[in-house]
Amino acid sequence: MRRFLMVAALLAATPLMAQEPSDDAPEPAPIAPPPEFSVPPEARPDDLADPAPDAGEPGFVAEENDVDVVETGPPMPSRVAAEPEARAACRAELESLGVTFKQIDPIRDEGDADCGILAPLDVTGLPGGVALEPAGQMRCDTALSLARWIENHVLAAADRLPERGKLTAIDQGGTYVCRRRNNLPEGELSEHAFGNAVDVMAFRFAEGDPIPVQPRERDGTMAEAFQDAVRATACLQFTTVLGPRSDASHADHLHLDVKDRRNAFRLCQ
Repeated sequence: MRRFLMVAALLAATPLMAQEPSDDAPEPAPIAPPPEFSVPPEARPDDLADPAPDAGEPGFVAEENDVDVVETGPPMPSRVAAEPEARAACRAELESLGVTFKQIDPIRDEGDADCGILAPLDVTGLPGGVALEPAGQMRCDTALSLARWIENHVLAAADRLPERGKLTAIDQGGTYVCRRRNNLPEGELSEHAFGNAVDVMAFRFAEGDPIPVQPRERDGTMAEAFQDAVRATACLQFTTVLGPRSDASHADHLHLDVKDRRNAFRLCQ
């Protein structure tokens, strides 16, 4: 009986012992946290502009529609410019020679920024009461060369034609005009495009017929002698003199200009 009770007690204690953990049993592995999936931000493009600052912030620039835009026109070529002191001295000499002129607004050409005159003059009268017809727009240097030529040479040559009376007018066929040389569609700009040139077509007198500039046949007339004289003396005042027999483009006029060349070279043909 005692043995039976001991066996029964042992059988009752066995489940409890199985449920108690052993000191030597390994501890369960800790549960790892779920992996974090992190996507790095994309690199900022180098050419991406910074956000525009708002009004009142440093660096703020108003939109074009928010401001008045002043149109200044095309840049004036340097070859038609002159220092104010030089222009003033030139105008003073014109006045002393009796030239009738007025200064007008700068001349610009919307189609060609290389054309134009910074301080053009509108010339209507030359020394000795000689009219320039029609009025011509040119630089002061051009007007001064024209005035000196009339004063020092043309009037003296006209005095050798007493039957014609006083020289009254110079007919001009072109002063300022934005065009290429010889009126060609392409190529170098003419000196007319800078206000540096004047084309003389004819000389008019108080009596008798005008003397036109034209090819002469070496007939020994006074009209021929007059044309030869004024053409030759023009090279003393202008750096370019072209006319009949120079080429076909100058058969009916004297082209006179003040183009600035190296070593003060003059082209007289």
